[in-house]
Amino acid sequence: MVNLNRWLLSTAWLVLISVSLAQEPLTTTRSIRELSVTDRERHLPVKLEAVVTYYHPAWGVLFVYNGGDGVCVGVSEQIRPSRPFTVGTLLQVEGTTGPGEFLPVVLPSRLEAKGVRVLPPYQRVTFEELFSPAMDCRPVEVLAVVKGTSFSDESLVVDIEVEGHMIRAISPQNELLKQLPWQLVERRVRVRGVAGTHFNDQRQMSGRLLFVAGLGGFALNEESKPVEQAPLVSVDGLLRVDSPLRQRVRVKGTATHVMNGRGLYLRGEGGSMLVQTAQPTTLMRGDEVEVEGYAVVTPFRPSLSALDIKKTGTVAEPKPIPFEPAKTRHSREQCELITLDAEFLEHVKSQDTEALICRSEGQIFEAQLSPNLRIQEELVPQMKLRLTGICEFISTRPLVIPRNATGFRLILRSADDIVILQRNPWWSEQRARWILGSLIVLALTVGAWAITLQIVVRSQSSVIRQQAEQQGTLEERQRIARDLHDTLEQELVGVTMLLDDTTRRLSGTQSPANQPLNLARRLLRRAREESRTTIRELRSVTLEKRGLPAAMEELLRQLITTNETQLTVTIGGTPSRLAGVRETQLLRIAQEAVANAAHHASAKHIRVTLDYLPDHVKLSIQDDGCGFDPKATTALEGHFGLSGMNERAAKIGSQLQIHSELTEGTHVEVMAKRIKFQGNS
Repeated sequence: MVNLNRWLLSTAWLVLISVSLAQEPLTTTRSIRELSVTDRERHLPVKLEAVVTYYHPAWGVLFVYNGGDGVCVGVSEQIRPSRPFTVGTLLQVEGTTGPGEFLPVVLPSRLEAKGVRVLPPYQRVTFEELFSPAMDCRPVEVLAVVKGTSFSDESLVVDIEVEGHMIRAISPQNELLKQLPWQLVERRVRVRGVAGTHFNDQRQMSGRLLFVAGLGGFALNEESKPVEQAPLVSVDGLLRVDSPLRQRVRVKGTATHVMNGRGLYLRGEGGSMLVQTAQPTTLMRGDEVEVEGYAVVTPFRPSLSALDIKKTGTVAEPKPIPFEPAKTRHSREQCELITLDAEFLEHVKSQDTEALICRSEGQIFEAQLSPNLRIQEELVPQMKLRLTGICEFISTRPLVIPRNATGFRLILRSADDIVILQRNPWWSEQRARWILGSLIVLALTVGAWAITLQIVVRSQSSVIRQQAEQQGTLEERQRIARDLHDTLEQELVGVTMLLDDTTRRLSGTQSPANQPLNLARRLLRRAREESRTTIRELRSVTLEKRGLPAAMEELLRQLITTNETQLTVTIGGTPSRLAGVRETQLLRIAQEAVANAAHHASAKHIRVTLDYLPDHVKLSIQDDGCGFDPKATTALEGHFGLSGMNERAAKIGSQLQIHSELTEGTHVEVMAKRIKFQGNS
């Protein structure tokens, strides 16, 4: 059950205890184990009495047994007892089921001790039976040989060999030790505990371990032998061809690195080696020691599983041996205290380890930092370092011998093992890349700015050109208006005077020329009015600059010559510019209609409405004048304004609507389709 402690701490068990009271609670561990995959997710109520077979107070892992089977109970910190549960305690457990990560579990809301019961029988199993997945949470007994001990994660970890296979037994570390665990090394024992499981996130078993309540779960299974003086062996004399099996030996040397709860590295005659032990020690680097124990097969060089460690003296701290990574590896370098110069590449941190990635003589290696080691100065890539530490070979080849080692790692002991030989020059590869990147970004920025500037300049040039064209157009319009006023208007006045004089001379006669002459006078009068209107429009820039609504306000009011006529201009909708032809034609239609209402219909009120609809613009002119009969009015009778308005409406694809009756006023209406304004179009 790897990382079981973290799983228990992260389980939101408080949310899961709200279950239906109508559901019948489960009362046996077997009924919980037999839940279907669907039922595991339902958080069914549990109320059972069971015997404690294992409890780890630091992890909150509790195994209970009843009904012929066992189950795991995840005890949250909120309900953990002040005094740990002991094996054999009868507990009443109330709570709900949880899906678990291998078998279903119990998430308790209440735990109550009910006394003590006899422990269930421990089933003697072989290695094959032990690794049956269904054995999880059941009390078992195996025959094993103890191979090593250590302390880790608030637990005593005992490595045992079962029928030639290595597994681990875990006991709470806070138990009062009645015997020293390292004294069990290489002893044959009967181990009683609860079968635990390593699993993955798909509920598959990936390994086996034993949860053992304490050292009382390890019982010797061999006769005690008289303790004889163990022979003294050199480091390079362990596990040679002539070495007897399970020989108890002594090795002398000097400590080069001490790891509490794990062991120490020792330099002795013939090389260096790892000494494994959970024995608490006050040894320091430079202490001379004598270690008694059993040789253990480990890659590249045997290690020693220690039964006893004695300090025999103190010498100067051992000097590291120079190390050349590019050369062929030799067994004397395994577990040896070495030193080498290297280039720092990267600082790597994970949840459990911290290391420096370095390069020396083309070889990339990892320098592991010991727990609680803090680097005094921040390291920067490409720094040159001198590193000192314990060397361990790495190999990915099937034949694990020193000359086949494909790499190595360094175990750093303290901050003094890191010496900075050369700090980075200011001009480094990293800074060069940074400056090059900055220059590229700057160049791209300048290029983008230049392109943007070109676009802005083109846009401004276009605006200036349009403004210049507009200004030229306005000046030309003013010139044409002056020329029209000074030439055409004056000439029309002269012709009018001649026609008036001719009319006076023919007055009183019955000449056939009277009717054409009167028609000519009316045509001439119409031409003069059109010319005046054209001159006013040419001189006015309102239509160009402010649009049709403003032009109507300005130009239509100029047609009202008496105070007796009131003009109202109303704009509806959201005004927007139309194509120039449309605005001009609508303005001229409005001028003609207002002029007719003011000068010929004697209207008192004239209302002009300009409505901006989604697709069209509607122009409406309504007056309260004398009105006329549109069907009876023709150009031959001198009514040229109506025909002009019809022609202007046709030019913009529309039709003029005129509604008028005698004494009832006139209503003129025209609809123009909205077409987007394009400058001076």
